[in-house]
Amino acid sequence: MSLSSMAEDAALRLQGTPGVSPRAAAATAAAVTAEEMAKGAPPADAKTAGENAARSASGTSVAGSVLTQLVKYVPTETISVYLAVQAALGTVTAPPGRAECQADFTSRWVWLVLLGVATVLLTLGLSYRSQKQVAPDSRFRVPLVEPAAAASAYLIWALSLPTTPLKDFCSYDARAWGPVLLLAGTTIIATTAYVFGKTITWQKVLQEDGDR
Repeated sequence: MSLSSMAEDAALRLQGTPGVSPRAAAATAAAVTAEEMAKGAPPADAKTAGENAARSASGTSVAGSVLTQLVKYVPTETISVYLAVQAALGTVTAPPGRAECQADFTSRWVWLVLLGVATVLLTLGLSYRSQKQVAPDSRFRVPLVEPAAAASAYLIWALSLPTTPLKDFCSYDARAWGPVLLLAGTTIIATTAYVFGKTITWQKVLQEDGDR
């Protein structure tokens, strides 16, 4: 089972739970499941962690994690596709006798950038649909904050994971700087959205039968 399908399954388990949005649950479950799998947790434990994190994000516990706050700015499809491709690419390994930073991370960087561009296009499409639902005859106003927040949040999320391509740099310590990147990035994005008065949520494109 791929990381994306595991995360999706974890999110779907919460659809009947009061106060849990399936779209928010999917994003949270995907992020936390990926993080736990990257740490080497068994699939069942990673899925359980995703479910628990999604419940925390819904307000059923004291507070959600910084990771949960970050992924709400990213369309669920972006997270699911990233995890699926990362699982297919496998772990980056260095040649025998060499450090991890001497491995070839080119494919990871290319994939990171390509999906970042796709995220911007996806958010523009979702914004177009939302605007036309409210005012079908009005001219489409290209949003700036929403796509920028989504792309930035996606990059920060991906780069702060234990599988980050920033390991391409020998001086980068993922354990030390990953949490710093996550916290700083989330703070900046959340503050910017607050300043501009934006409440950013994304409708899920791939719907289950029960969501239609």
